[in-house]
Amino acid sequence: MLNSEIDKQIKLIRKYLKLKIVEDNINFRGHENERKHVYDIFMKSIQQGESHSALIIGPRGCGKTTLINSVLYQVSNEVDMENDVIVVKLNGFLHHEEKVALKSITAQMQLENAVGDRVFGTFAENLSFLLSCLMSGLDRRCRTMIFILEEFDMFCHSGRTQTLLYNLFDITHNKQAPMCVLGITNRLDVMELLEKRVKSRFSHRHIFIFPNENEMPVQKLIDVFVQCLSMPKSRKIKKASKKSTAIKETVNLEFSLREEIFEKCNIDSRQFLDLNSEFIESWNSHIQSLVEEERVVDYLEKFSYFVVNEQIFRNVLFQIVSKLSPKKPYIDPQDIILTIDNTVTPEHRVKLLQSLSILELSLVIAMMHGMEIFDGQPMNFEMVLHRYTKFANENSSTQSVPRPVILKAFEHLQSLEIIMPIRNDSSSGDTTTSRVQKEYKLYTLAVPVEDIKEAVKGFKALPTEIQHWANNSVV
Repeated sequence: MLNSEIDKQIKLIRKYLKLKIVEDNINFRGHENERKHVYDIFMKSIQQGESHSALIIGPRGCGKTTLINSVLYQVSNEVDMENDVIVVKLNGFLHHEEKVALKSITAQMQLENAVGDRVFGTFAENLSFLLSCLMSGLDRRCRTMIFILEEFDMFCHSGRTQTLLYNLFDITHNKQAPMCVLGITNRLDVMELLEKRVKSRFSHRHIFIFPNENEMPVQKLIDVFVQCLSMPKSRKIKKASKKSTAIKETVNLEFSLREEIFEKCNIDSRQFLDLNSEFIESWNSHIQSLVEEERVVDYLEKFSYFVVNEQIFRNVLFQIVSKLSPKKPYIDPQDIILTIDNTVTPEHRVKLLQSLSILELSLVIAMMHGMEIFDGQPMNFEMVLHRYTKFANENSSTQSVPRPVILKAFEHLQSLEIIMPIRNDSSSGDTTTSRVQKEYKLYTLAVPVEDIKEAVKGFKALPTEIQHWANNSVV
């Protein structure tokens, strides 16, 4: 294959895989019982006109939203979603205010013209009007409503009325219209946040999602790795219109993207017809060989010890794919190792330092310079305070802080084990140091200087003079 042809193939593969990693959000793995539970709730609401409410609870990154997207995609292939169902998605970070939520609900129902300049006395009146607009036919049958409430706990925040939740749950409780309300949250105590009137209308159906419940974490990462980085074996891309066609395409187009994704991103899917079948076979064999390589599996296992969030792993894959080029048409195992290392290994100490207050980090910098001057000798609080005060007096922009506050910050550094006390081995029972006042006990830094400088480099809110102080050695 000519260099120009390889260049074209790599660009197409890189573009396709980036789309796949970022936009493919319906491939859900595991939790079959929980997925079936959600599927049954949706189908009963759509086909039998029932009303349901439920909460999906699980830690961040365990796949709650992906589960919903996966079920909705399956349902869309089995029923006429366009004419029978309306899906409304709200997010607690954005729509916790009633007016904002109503505007979004009206827009997603496409009823802006029906509402017009009407003025409603209450939230309930407005919602009832929207539902009445959806009723059609001689039997005044209403289309099924599916409400997905992301960050459900934010709708229950103290100081905010829970009118939205009350009215939605009231409709499902009194069966005024076929409606399914599904809340998604990571808080186990979410029920304690609900008002009594809201609790009385809720069905108390909880669906728990726990990561890696039935499989080893490393095996899940291997499956995601192969799923995200493999190319479809068939190059024909058709839009599914019927259930039977959809099933047939799933069999023929393993690892393929849906046509809706290309439409959403304004990308012509026909450009991928130029992919060479032999090159695709070679690429897929290469991906399979990577997950059989021992050092790659070891680093995937290492990643699973730190992170269970699939989205973070997808970010790692995105970085790896971005490095593909005509000079490097295949993924180098070393790239996988370095990317995982940069994602998880140095993060803990650096992140811990970056989570400190500016005062606490300033004390760490003062101690770092003091130990540099005294050739690594330990320091006590008074010595660190002297260096910090000297710096603060020389910089007028540095806010003056009372001594008790500085002492408290110093003690917090000890509790985080960023600084460690020096023990006197010569005295049994350590009675000598125990009699010393806390301001005069000796401490040493427990974090490397490189990590401190790395934390300072990435600390966006740190004043410039403190950055300059940290990066300039003191003689």
